[in-house]
Amino acid sequence: MTSRLSAFASSLFLSLLAGCGGGGGGGAIDPVATPTPYPPAPAVANPDPLKDAALVSGRLVGTAVQSSYLGQSQYGDTYVKHFNYVTAEWEMKWDPIQKQRGVFNFTGGDAIVDHANARGIAVKGHALVWHGATPDWVNGLSSEELRTEVGYHIRTVAKHFKGRVIAWDVVNEAVDDNGRDLRNSVFLQKLGPGYIAEAFQIAHEADPGAILIYNDYSGEGRGGKSDRIYQLVKELKDSGVPIHGVGLQAHFDGASYPSQADITWNMQRLAELGLLVNVSELDVRVKSITTDRWDRQKRAYKDLTAACMAVSRCHAITLWGFTDKYSWIDSAFGADDPLPFDESYQAKPAFFGMQEAFLGR
Repeated sequence: MTSRLSAFASSLFLSLLAGCGGGGGGGAIDPVATPTPYPPAPAVANPDPLKDAALVSGRLVGTAVQSSYLGQSQYGDTYVKHFNYVTAEWEMKWDPIQKQRGVFNFTGGDAIVDHANARGIAVKGHALVWHGATPDWVNGLSSEELRTEVGYHIRTVAKHFKGRVIAWDVVNEAVDDNGRDLRNSVFLQKLGPGYIAEAFQIAHEADPGAILIYNDYSGEGRGGKSDRIYQLVKELKDSGVPIHGVGLQAHFDGASYPSQADITWNMQRLAELGLLVNVSELDVRVKSITTDRWDRQKRAYKDLTAACMAVSRCHAITLWGFTDKYSWIDSAFGADDPLPFDESYQAKPAFFGMQEAFLGR
């Protein structure tokens, strides 16, 4: 990547790593527009670029996208204007890339990466190993076959995008919701808990220059799951595994989410391991809120951004989509408005909550 912004992103990652010695995401969802069952948010057309505020703070601000929407003028123009970091919402996961064993389809991922690279937008790959996006044929493999195929998939994909992405979510959502155990996925069942370390090592060998990240949800504040995530990444780090960062998804309900203080505390303890921290899949649901809905959504976005601002090694915040028109939340939870831009691509109060926090206001 030769653009100034891509160079900035790479240098940001490297400088942060040096400083200490050292989704989830949804699937390919095409939501059907559903009337919002409550008054819409107040919105503003043509606000200043969000990425300008993020760059003032030395951070990246990103979004997940799907390639099929990039040709839509409002979608593409809004994305390019406001974001300097991007993640493929679905098209770089195992199932869409290798639905048939040994047959790789990089069409969607290439479209997203090429579009971003041409516009100076840095790219994070997502995700090399995730139980929620494994093709059906994976489940029928023997333990020996699965180990071979995991390695083959990671090497092939990481090498294909080498030099065009600056980071990878290597393993996604490997911790169980009970906060004690690893998730009982096909990978744990057939490969044992060592599969996580193996995946990071293979990814590093395939692309030594990429920042390698563990990504999970419900681990943003204090609690059993965040403790288990911390334990997992600490063990990996202490064992010399090439892990460089942790992604905290932050799929929040605006009615109840971790406090800014608890998120900051958790980010800081991860940073003290010598790891980067990023908010990786942010959205804030509001359907359950009956009063002050938009003020409370704005507060959630501002609190989360402010927590990142308080931790020097929190380098990026990525939204899981940016317009309510195409949020996966509608398909998963019912009609909602979880993102900072409404269905007409106008900025909601949540947008300004992030902007204010990036600018320290």
